[in-house]
Amino acid sequence: MKIIVAPDSFKGTLSAAEVANTIAEVLRATIDGIEVLTLPLADGGEGLVDCIAASMGAQMVSAKVSGPLGNLVDAKFAIAGDLAVIEMAEAAGLPLLDKPDVMHATTYGVGELIAAAEDRGAKRILLGLGGSATNDMGCGMAAALGCRFWDGKQFFVPVGGTLRQIKRIDYADPHDVIALCDVKNPLYGKTGAAYVYGPQKGAKEGDLRELDAGLRHVAALLQADGKSGFAQEGAGAAGGLGAGVIAFLGGTLRRGIDAVLDTVRFAELAADADLVITGEGRLDSQSFAGKVIDGVIAHSKCPVVAVVGQADEALDYAAYGLQAVFSTARHLVGDDYKAQAHQTLLSAAKELADWIAHNL
Repeated sequence: MKIIVAPDSFKGTLSAAEVANTIAEVLRATIDGIEVLTLPLADGGEGLVDCIAASMGAQMVSAKVSGPLGNLVDAKFAIAGDLAVIEMAEAAGLPLLDKPDVMHATTYGVGELIAAAEDRGAKRILLGLGGSATNDMGCGMAAALGCRFWDGKQFFVPVGGTLRQIKRIDYADPHDVIALCDVKNPLYGKTGAAYVYGPQKGAKEGDLRELDAGLRHVAALLQADGKSGFAQEGAGAAGGLGAGVIAFLGGTLRRGIDAVLDTVRFAELAADADLVITGEGRLDSQSFAGKVIDGVIAHSKCPVVAVVGQADEALDYAAYGLQAVFSTARHLVGDDYKAQAHQTLLSAAKELADWIAHNL
């Protein structure tokens, strides 16, 4: 019997690799004659680099780059052959700031990370867009990679609050970048980058109008220059960085979990599997809207079950393609779930092993 263990992280408690390895250890110890393959996953946001490193044996690399307000930060990325995996939040993420400042925050360090990866031989880049502190449409990233923004008098590096100062754009050479996205927001408008995500990045009402106007302004310049594709679904991800990858780098935008599954060769490795085990910290309706569980079900040809932290009891998970769900919360004693995360996962994994013994 071949089993694939392919979970997301249990956010705030256990990494995807810790979840996968714990489940695998229990199954190997309790079920004879099984082959268990672990494939820790992420949907393009937090944990992307770690999951690729664990699933593909990638090399972890660190580089000093510009942080969201220009200060130097240590950022990590992964290299596997000619592929580099980068999380934009390593250079331009909200956790890097004591106080959000979206009007002045830059993605310049993201461009520096891409350059650092290419200097190490990377020819393809997977770029996770989650957790941004920025709303500069990727102009900072583009500037670090040779794009020049002209305000009529001189070149400058635009930030969210200065996008409308751009008068002309001199484009640089293209880069093979696939931006990983799990949202559908357009670049601008009431459901766009500024209005939906600006408040959590420190933007006030007046700031939101200015940020949105800046995004519209740059979009108009791009359209006049014959650029296209930046108006697609998800272009508003990470403060418009999704649009910037397309417009400035000639890259593409993909649903994160689909790109990750392709990268780790999930379909190939699971083609002869008898069971796939996936999971995440909380199972609810959003789990089936482009998250890891959704992608795993869509790409599996055998039964799929899930081990999760918490599960919405009202959810008809079978209707979405899950054969069974095992919740660690059922094994919680008291309310300190973080301290008990590993132990409750062990208990849920043993419950899963018993289910396998009686159902497969």
